[in-house]
Amino acid sequence: MKLSRTRSAPLGLILGVTYVLKLVSASNMLTESDHGRNFGEIIGDSTSDIYHGQNDEGAPVRFQDVENANRVPILAEEGGGYRGGPNRKQEPLLPPLNEDWGEVGEDGHRLDGKEEEGSGLRDNGLNRKVQWDDSTLYIDGKPVFVYSGEFHYWRIPVPSLWLDIFQKLRATGYNAVSIYFHWGYHNPKEGVWDFETGGHDIQAIFDAAKTAGLWVIARPGPYIHAETSAGGLPGWLVQLPKIEVRTNGTEYTKYWKEYVTRIGKIIARNQVGRESEGGTGTVVLAQIENEYYWGGGFKYEGSKEYMTMISQAYRDVGIDVPIFHNDVGMARSWLPKNYPGVLDLYGLDGYPRGFDCDDPIGNFRIRTDYYRYFKRWYPHGPQFTPEFQGGAFDPWGGPGYEMCAEMVGTNFVNVYYKNNIAQRFTMMSFYMAFGGTNWGYLLTPCVYTSYDYGAGISETRLLREKINEGKLIALFLRSSDSLLHADLIGNSTSPSNGVQYSANPAVYATELYNPSTETRYYVIRHSDTNSLEEQKYDLRVNSTYGEMHLTGLRLRSRESKILTTGYKAGNSRIAHATSEILTWQNIDGTDTVFFVLDVQGQGQEVSVAYECGPQTVPISHIVGRDRVGVTATCTGELLKVAIEFDQGYKDMLQITLVAPVLNMVFLSKPYVYKFWAPVAREGPGKVEASEQILVHGPYLVRNATIEGNTVHLVGDLTEDTKLIVWISMEIIHVTWNGEEVKLSQDSGFSRFGWLKGPDRSAVKLPNLRKVQWKMFDSLPEIDVGFDDSKWAVARDHSTNEAFPPLTLPCLYAGEYGFHTGAVIYRGRFHTIQSGGTVAAIFLEIWGGTAFGYSAWINGKPLHARPGNAWSERFIDLINFKPGQLRNDGKENIIVIVADSNGYDRDNGVTFFDGHTTKKPRGIKAARLIGREENMKLEFLSWRLQGNAGGEDYDDVVRAPYNEDGLYAERIGAHFNDFNDTNLPTHSPFIGVPSPGITFYRTSFNITFPSSYDVPISLVLGISDLTKARVLIFINGYQMGRYVNHIGPQTEFPIFPGIINNGENVLGLAVWGMDSYEDAVNFEELYFRKVEVLSTGYAAVDGVKEGLVPGMPKGGRKEFEAVQQVPVPPRRNGDGEL
Repeated sequence: MKLSRTRSAPLGLILGVTYVLKLVSASNMLTESDHGRNFGEIIGDSTSDIYHGQNDEGAPVRFQDVENANRVPILAEEGGGYRGGPNRKQEPLLPPLNEDWGEVGEDGHRLDGKEEEGSGLRDNGLNRKVQWDDSTLYIDGKPVFVYSGEFHYWRIPVPSLWLDIFQKLRATGYNAVSIYFHWGYHNPKEGVWDFETGGHDIQAIFDAAKTAGLWVIARPGPYIHAETSAGGLPGWLVQLPKIEVRTNGTEYTKYWKEYVTRIGKIIARNQVGRESEGGTGTVVLAQIENEYYWGGGFKYEGSKEYMTMISQAYRDVGIDVPIFHNDVGMARSWLPKNYPGVLDLYGLDGYPRGFDCDDPIGNFRIRTDYYRYFKRWYPHGPQFTPEFQGGAFDPWGGPGYEMCAEMVGTNFVNVYYKNNIAQRFTMMSFYMAFGGTNWGYLLTPCVYTSYDYGAGISETRLLREKINEGKLIALFLRSSDSLLHADLIGNSTSPSNGVQYSANPAVYATELYNPSTETRYYVIRHSDTNSLEEQKYDLRVNSTYGEMHLTGLRLRSRESKILTTGYKAGNSRIAHATSEILTWQNIDGTDTVFFVLDVQGQGQEVSVAYECGPQTVPISHIVGRDRVGVTATCTGELLKVAIEFDQGYKDMLQITLVAPVLNMVFLSKPYVYKFWAPVAREGPGKVEASEQILVHGPYLVRNATIEGNTVHLVGDLTEDTKLIVWISMEIIHVTWNGEEVKLSQDSGFSRFGWLKGPDRSAVKLPNLRKVQWKMFDSLPEIDVGFDDSKWAVARDHSTNEAFPPLTLPCLYAGEYGFHTGAVIYRGRFHTIQSGGTVAAIFLEIWGGTAFGYSAWINGKPLHARPGNAWSERFIDLINFKPGQLRNDGKENIIVIVADSNGYDRDNGVTFFDGHTTKKPRGIKAARLIGREENMKLEFLSWRLQGNAGGEDYDDVVRAPYNEDGLYAERIGAHFNDFNDTNLPTHSPFIGVPSPGITFYRTSFNITFPSSYDVPISLVLGISDLTKARVLIFINGYQMGRYVNHIGPQTEFPIFPGIINNGENVLGLAVWGMDSYEDAVNFEELYFRKVEVLSTGYAAVDGVKEGLVPGMPKGGRKEFEAVQQVPVPPRRNGDGEL
């Protein structure tokens, strides 16, 4: 079926697309550089006031917001508002009665929006293991708060590291992992499939999730978006004639059904309830498609049939867990009530801070209408966000991922995630939890090699502080079952009893109440979350014991708190606390409650239900009481503990009460970030308080097991560490990574010991200035005598009807099976033809944002476009200079090396264009221009060459995105066992003249103890005075694309298993793009040990894992030029090499 528009998009709306207009073309054409996440977020959640476009010359410019002109109205905020506006007006508790927002169906008619009333637990009739009620998901009959994070296995192609990431997620409180499965990664050619080799091994993902104790939310598409080439569709697919992706078209349906059938069977056998069939029992939910169809200005014809077919295809292969779709923000697309039997649950995504990492401080405004939206449109199911902002992507030329990590950092986690809780979300998955690397050509043009995303786990697999902030929330959630069914009964706009919660209007409170447990949760934040001011406030709270008025409280800038009354912790009831509860456990019959301590000039109070007369209650133990005053008094039904701190107290306070017997542990920030609660059992499942082992001190505690009277802890250290454990007295021994820890008793109820950290000096990295480098010319194709007879011959037709070539033959690389990176073209023509004499050439070349190209004529440099951060294509008229063309009747040879940055994602939702995956890569127009107008001049022929073998990949482990068409790769010079014996030695620190392409390679050793984990990155730097592109190969893997004049990336992490403890090979393809002959040389080139950790995680060895295969069987002799002519080394002004 064809794609159609139902109405055009208003210009103001296009300008309001905050994060999709960062990159533009040089020909006045708007292009994308966004997460492309959701149209709903485009007009709202991304609330930056700066929009990107371009001027008439094609240079990027910015527009200021014009008072929300032409923005789409959203659910009313006290009478109306616009998504993305400042949250000065607070939300009414329920939507106005006069709202009449109906969903518009495919036929244009309004859907009634009605839904049957909920009636307790429900399921889809297929799998009783996963059920839900109006507010909560149940797994195995138990209510759970789903706290999940996104992970892409294909962005970390070392299967033995997947468990590493999963253990870190589990340790920081996650109970699920959400996974996009990548069709193109597993289907390199029509009819060719790989779900088993190396990083393609799907089953290993589920096995790792089970071992770590995580449920899996499976998201196999078939389209995923995800800032990856073609949104995860295979390169070969988008080349097919008249293919209409993401529709019910016959051809597209045929191909996605085969994909879903194959991957669906693997997912199905790993569903919860299928353990007896040999699966892992980890998959609890499945998503169809992604962010599909926004009904406002564009739709895919046949979309309902398409979604119905996908859902049925899932069912046909045995997927019986609930199916959902990730809606485009609050677009009201695919509400289950309107598509019975197609979808079971509803979820929406949210990126409230957008993607402008240039400004990590501004635009800190929350959404306040989620609750009203769900009550209006999906009142009888849990509030679910399958993608909530966990970071942000960074485009070419951007500020870098550390800025994104700051923008969506600790404060963001603290405020926005708690706001979601206040808005009654009980299912949250954060995009991304670990971003990984766009190694090879996985990327789409809006991103570069790194996909760090500013996520909680960095690309180097290290924990950012933000994930430990999230851990505090996650541990609280898994210890607080009463929160799952707590109703939103009031907020500062509509207080539950008509009396304001605080006398300070700058402080905003939301009250959640569970009547069955009589527990109340007060989510406290700034009324203007964008404020940088600290606030003193009081708080009126309700409890079983009457109203309480809490005074002397402080709220730091960009901070939120969840305070409780009537909170059950084992046998104890915490009547109120001015500190946030972290978790609790009953140890040897005594309840132990952990609190997050705020000591910034604020005393703390905790009251416990306990009937006693007025008296002072003895305290048996206080650990950490220096600079602390503690009193405990009893009045009537409550025992109140008051704590006063000296300014700057930063540590841990432990208090033991005699009557009632109660242990309280207060941990200050950031001290609390090293608190861990590993679960002492295997497999995923709801965590009970008794299953936790409570630990403080290490950098990471991966897991814990109990064996008799011994607790075994496994984890990581960065330094010598004091280990503190809160465990039963029945536990006699504690081991750390297999070694027993000598324990001592604290003066209170904890025990401690000391752990030895790593020795950083034991890590030995090479000095790349001192190793021997080999080099050769990687562009023999410019030689006029180069033999290109085996190259693809350009055809006189194209399969791309959406973006047809302007000249023939067709020079679109993808139509010849070349889908990745640089492609080399050789054209032949005579200078003097019957139609006249050639004087110039007109070129239009497409490669996606930040691409570039270079051209040579008869072996000499002709022209180059080094690229920039906004152009996706270049249009050039190049005049030939005297002496460049042959006048002897022989052929001229023009050689063009054109780079590309993956295929565009589908932008039907974000730009109303459903054909963007078909944007070509390569030459759209190549026309000879004569000395006079209207001359008919023609090329004799064109040939082209991309990656070795095209779609017939001989390196299946790294296929299909690893290689492009550069000569060095075609002959296998990036493989470890390539024979470089006869190559000349030459250092990249000296360099060679530009323009040209040179390949360097060297062998080196890395050594460190096998019990260490050493994240390593390669740092590069080429002078800003020259322009160059560099491909980085480590043991055959293309792990980086460095473009010095665009940036921002200069440091490239390399995963263990790709770089190994032992011998390695580094290859550098250096493409100098300047027209003058200055040397392209490195000012910086070194390996950096990002961190050194001693670890209990098993050593990763890519060689033993089969991830570093050598030269493919049979070699690549057919791609070798007859003669290699090394580029001569260039001498500096002193005559030195």
